[in-house]
Amino acid sequence: MDHLHDIIPQLTADEKQIMATITNVEGSAYRKEGTTMLLKADGVSVGMLSSGCLEGDLHHRIEDVHAEGAQLVSYDMRGYEELSWGEGTGCNGVIEVLLEPVREALAASMRRMQEAVNQGETVLRWATTTESGWFICGRAPDGQTAQLAGQAATMKRGSGCSSISDSRNEKIFVQTIRPRPRLFVFGAGADARPLIQMAARCRYDVTALDWRPAALEAVKNEVPEAGRVLGFPHEWWAETAFRPGDMAVIMTHHFERDREALTHLLQQPMAYIGVLGSKTRTKRLLQTETLPEMVTTPIGLSIGAEGPEEIAVSVVSQLIALQNTAATKEVMA
Repeated sequence: MDHLHDIIPQLTADEKQIMATITNVEGSAYRKEGTTMLLKADGVSVGMLSSGCLEGDLHHRIEDVHAEGAQLVSYDMRGYEELSWGEGTGCNGVIEVLLEPVREALAASMRRMQEAVNQGETVLRWATTTESGWFICGRAPDGQTAQLAGQAATMKRGSGCSSISDSRNEKIFVQTIRPRPRLFVFGAGADARPLIQMAARCRYDVTALDWRPAALEAVKNEVPEAGRVLGFPHEWWAETAFRPGDMAVIMTHHFERDREALTHLLQQPMAYIGVLGSKTRTKRLLQTETLPEMVTTPIGLSIGAEGPEEIAVSVVSQLIALQNTAATKEVMA
C-alpha cells in the first residue's frame, strides 16, 4: 500500500518539501503509478519510489522545484551502461515522476482530502504541473474539476491512476485514493498479536476486540497504533460501526464468542470474514452444512504456514491479494 496516508500529516510549508508521485510507467519498475514520496530539504523522506536509484536525484531537485514550480521528469531505466539510470537497478522501464512543491495551499488541500478519506470516502485526485485538486467519487465535482472528472471517467485505470492529455496538451495525472483498509481481529491472544502487528505494518487500520483486559494491554504494548475494544460481544457492537470493504478475522478460541462474532458479521457489509480453524468447526458455529460464500476458513494462503508468525504472513497475504483484486475490478468497471 502507498505511503500517502503517512505523508499527508507531515506536509508543511514551514520547510522546503516536495511531493514526488509516479504518474506513468512503461515497462517494469520497482513501484507503480500512484506511488508517492515526500522529500525534505534536510534529507529526510517518507516513502520510496525505487530501490534507491532515483531518490538521490530527486533530493537534488528540491531547490529547483521550489524556485520554478511543479515539474514532470522522466527516468529511462532501460540502459545498462555505466552512467545510465539502469545501472544495477533491476528495472527495465521508463518512469515519469510529477514533482510538486509543498506550499500551504497544497498542504491544506491534502489535509482536507485526508479528512474525507478518513470518513470512509473514496476520492479522485488530479494534478498537472500548474494546478491540482480532488473530489469525492460518486458526487458531482465542482466547476473547476468538472472537465477533468469527465475525462477521468473514460480512462482505463488498471492501477487506479494514469496520465492523459487535455485540450491544452498538458499531462493530467489522476489518482484514486481509498480509505486505509480496516481489519477487525476478534481475539487478542498470543497467536492473534503477530497478525495484528503484521497487518499494522502493512498499513491496515487494525482494531483488536477482546473481553480480557490483559490481552488488550499486550496489544497496546506490542502494537500501540492498533485500536482496542474491551468487552463482550454485545459491547463490541455498541462500540463498532462497520462499513463496506471492512475485513474481519475471528480467532478468540472461545466457541460461543466466535459464534456470536460470526453471526453478527454475516449481517454487516464485510469484504472478508475469516475464521481460524477447520471448515468442520466453522459449520458447527453456524449449525449448517453449507458455509456462506463470504466466510473463509481455514484462513490464509495455503503456504504450509506453521506457528503464529507464519500464519500471520499467510493471512495478511490473502487480505492484500483480495484487496488488490477488488480494487482492479472497481477501477476497470
